[in-house]
Amino acid sequence: MVSNILRWSANGLLVLLLSAILVVTSFRLAASIRETGARAQLAPKTGHLVPTRSGRVFVQEKGPEDGIPVVLFHGTAAWSELWRHTSDVLAAAGFHVIALDLPPFGFSDRPGSYTRQDQAARINDVLDALKAEPAIIVGHSFGAGAATELAMRYPDRARALVLVDAALGLTAAPSDAPWVVQPQWIREVLVSLTITNPVATQMLLKSLIAKKERALPEYVAILQRPLAQRDSTSDIADWLYYFLGTDTNAASADRNAYAKLEVPVAILWGDKDTITPVEQALDLRRLLPSDTDLTLLPGLGHIPQIEDPTMFNDALLKTLGKL
Repeated sequence: MVSNILRWSANGLLVLLLSAILVVTSFRLAASIRETGARAQLAPKTGHLVPTRSGRVFVQEKGPEDGIPVVLFHGTAAWSELWRHTSDVLAAAGFHVIALDLPPFGFSDRPGSYTRQDQAARINDVLDALKAEPAIIVGHSFGAGAATELAMRYPDRARALVLVDAALGLTAAPSDAPWVVQPQWIREVLVSLTITNPVATQMLLKSLIAKKERALPEYVAILQRPLAQRDSTSDIADWLYYFLGTDTNAASADRNAYAKLEVPVAILWGDKDTITPVEQALDLRRLLPSDTDLTLLPGLGHIPQIEDPTMFNDALLKTLGKL
């Protein structure tokens, strides 16, 4: 009797395990079937590709060419189009907006090198190719790492730095990517279940913001659009290895480097952010020079530019005016 129960239990566990493997494998297969689009058909005609030493970067520019340049760095799994409303407002105010796609996201080439130093060098090449004057650099979430790296490594490129709900990893202990995600196929499965899974997009977006009702269909569509490109899951899986580890060689990973920043810095932060809580903003403020301005955005979470575009854009314009 006992042996029969053990045998049934073992068989049941085996069935569950095989079922789980089948489900997970089906998501990865579905991603391969889904990702057949070409950049030429999917990318908006409002943008263009800028050559760099590590592939071409997709850029959307708005506003007068002789306006003060404002470079917009997006966050994880986003791209330049998520800055649409902010770009329009800044352009109308006379700024020359340069919203770019940090690879592997959006419609930039995906070279496989995604450290902050790689990204900073890449965007430095972009600004060089555009013959841009020193710019106000705006970095949101994970894009704040590359934005800060640019300002630290190429200070002549930046006239000021604005950090928005910055995911800089300054309060975490340095570590490599967990061993469990080091195999490429595991990372591809994780990505196919989350970032490139269209069923999960709205749920993931809601998890990042305080105003859940702002996970609007227009934003979901924007996030999903570039993910239809070929090999999106495998390319983002390459990036995930960098994202889950600590970029210890980055200048922006050194807490002591912030006091030495050579450009003015301002911070904008949603006070209901649960991804990078406001305590991280206060910690960052202490690391920066004493004249750094911190603006808390009441009731907003990790993506304030879509949660309340009017409040965020007003705060950003006011900040740019001070800088």
